[in-house]
Amino acid sequence: MGDFLGAFAVIERGARILMVGNDRQIGGQLVRTWDLPGGRVEAGELLHEALSREVMEETGLQLVGTPAFLFVQEGERLAARQRQHAWRSFFFAAAVGPGEPAPGNEVLAVRWMDRAQLRAELTAPYHDSFLRWLETGGQFFGSAWSE
Repeated sequence: MGDFLGAFAVIERGARILMVGNDRQIGGQLVRTWDLPGGRVEAGELLHEALSREVMEETGLQLVGTPAFLFVQEGERLAARQRQHAWRSFFFAAAVGPGEPAPGNEVLAVRWMDRAQLRAELTAPYHDSFLRWLETGGQFFGSAWSE
């Protein structure tokens, strides 16, 4: 796997944030993980274009207005203490048009979560930055996922 450049949306309704669910291999086990809508920026794509495309693909919701930059996460995935790849993920506050989200062909589930639910459900190694941002704010976070 090569390096990863990602764009992710923090979409809020009231005190809840929209999350999308998938099953991932973590620590040798298949685990349901909850992530913000978003994903890989494709070749030739701008961050806001990737953000809009990914939100639509994963939730069926259309972004409206201009997303506002929140923070960036730079991380590395390690296996046997050797770097396998690096990632850079940009996070934006985003608004969506009317309607309820529905899981698209890239995700298994969608769910609105309050902050207590986020703290309980976000257990993947790469969730550390988002959780720190929720608690303290900030604009740059480093992360490592070691297996």
